[in-house]
Amino acid sequence: RDVIRISEKEKIKITEMCVPTNGEIVPADHACPGEIVILADDTLKLNDILGNEKLLPHKTWIDNPMPLLRTTVEPQKPEQREALLNALAEIADTDPLLHFD
Repeated sequence: RDVIRISEKEKIKITEMCVPTNGEIVPADHACPGEIVILADDTLKLNDILGNEKLLPHKTWIDNPMPLLRTTVEPQKPEQREALLNALAEIADTDPLLHFD
């Protein structure tokens, strides 16, 4: 498989790759620029960019975008509340559109 640079000093070897297609996750042999892929690697995080970041178009973010969707999420058991809040906080760290109380 291919070796891909994820920073100036760090590289990873791609051993398995999948893409989301029609609501399912399917194996893939290649990906196009800008396509979302799923890789089995513990060093990668949400929103990591593979390859040369300087070649990507830069988008401007709205400072305080309005949410497009609101929902209520509750743990199945009260003792799961802390784990749920920790998971939401981890996602919110990388997704500027996720807000939760």
